[in-house]
Amino acid sequence: MKIKNLTLFIAILFSMASCRKDVFLTDSSVKLSFSEDTLTFDTVFTAIGSATRYFKIYNRENKKIKISDIKLAGGVDSHFRINVDGIPGIEAKDVEIAANDSLYIFAAVTVDPNNDANPFVIEDSILFNTNGNNQKVILNAWGQNAHFYYDSIITADQHWINDLPYVIINSMLIDTNVTVTIDPGCQIYNHPRSYILVAGTLIVNGTKDDTVFFRGDRLENYFQDLPGQWGGIIFGVESYNSIIKYSTIQDADIGIWADDKDLTANTKVTLEQVIIKNMTYVGLWGFLATVKAQNLLVYNVGQNNCLQITDGGNYQFDNCTFANYSSTVINHQEPAVYLSNYYAEDNVIKDMKACNAIFNNCIIWGGLEQELSLDFIGTAVANATFNSCCVKTDSVIIENNPVNQDPLFINYSENNYQLSSGSPCINTGMTPVTLTVDITGYDRNLSLPFDIGAYEKH
Repeated sequence: MKIKNLTLFIAILFSMASCRKDVFLTDSSVKLSFSEDTLTFDTVFTAIGSATRYFKIYNRENKKIKISDIKLAGGVDSHFRINVDGIPGIEAKDVEIAANDSLYIFAAVTVDPNNDANPFVIEDSILFNTNGNNQKVILNAWGQNAHFYYDSIITADQHWINDLPYVIINSMLIDTNVTVTIDPGCQIYNHPRSYILVAGTLIVNGTKDDTVFFRGDRLENYFQDLPGQWGGIIFGVESYNSIIKYSTIQDADIGIWADDKDLTANTKVTLEQVIIKNMTYVGLWGFLATVKAQNLLVYNVGQNNCLQITDGGNYQFDNCTFANYSSTVINHQEPAVYLSNYYAEDNVIKDMKACNAIFNNCIIWGGLEQELSLDFIGTAVANATFNSCCVKTDSVIIENNPVNQDPLFINYSENNYQLSSGSPCINTGMTPVTLTVDITGYDRNLSLPFDIGAYEKH
């Protein structure tokens, strides 16, 4: 009888245990931990191919958790596929992880690198929902056959030839005493928040027939001419003697930032036949630097200036055009050109240096009443010289220049800054300046005197 009672008691215990539900942690503050927050497939495919990577999910809690949903954000259209705990697909539900345990997730991508419709960087993310708490792991893969620079520091001289596009992700640094030379026709694409940082020297050898382009890496029509798609090009305090010829820098936050720590005779960067356009903040920013530019065109800049000079420096601009108007993506509020001989933070002056800026045959124009601002203070030397320049201003006295005479661009709303017939800038420039061609490579000596601005009328 006792044995029967014991057997019955054990049977009841097992029955109760089998009916009891698993206890999961339901707190909405619970978060998963991941071995990677970004999974990068850094294989460069030359033909259709696949690659697989993995990461781990950790439950750091002392109770079991249930992940309600794990899925690819891109759904069925994603280039990626996932495998969760041995189950392949694009989504998995009610995935359990025991207390202080982990789980592998595998992700695979298939790429056709010769499909020009592919972005250079294919992106997606894996979304996790745990007790209403949403988290994600980002997926990146290289979508075309190209030269990829991912968070790179270049420590030896390089020569970039025009064979494949160049794609920069998470910025690229040209180290001190290192020169990168870029051949005509190269296309340099930059991922969001990426900068080209120059501590050494950058030589860009574009030609009139083979322009070099620096732009964002989004290829869809929506992103054409959209500012702020990448950071820009920054020449640091240790960088000197860079040259950029026949190039277009577009769709960034800042086109070029030339930075120095003190006045020096060394030229930071020389620009010849360069277009800077569609910038969020500044087109060309000189910070106590020495910059020379010929046939430079800067337009479509948002929050600040086409040309901004801060804390002085030495500058010469020959036959340059700085033009700015509001558009659907640009809110033009500040003068096209701003020059100062000081640097301030929170309205406190931190530094003040001499400013010497020479403008020969330049156009400074736009949609505001005042497109030139000279902000010189204190006793530091401040010289701004304008020779045969077309300037829109009545707050700055500029003698012997066609001040406030409309340059008559062909169509600024379509970004055509060539001169119309009857422009006051035709054959009214000083001759000679130290150049022989215009921004397109056309021989200026065929029609003397020179025209004012980056374009010679022909």
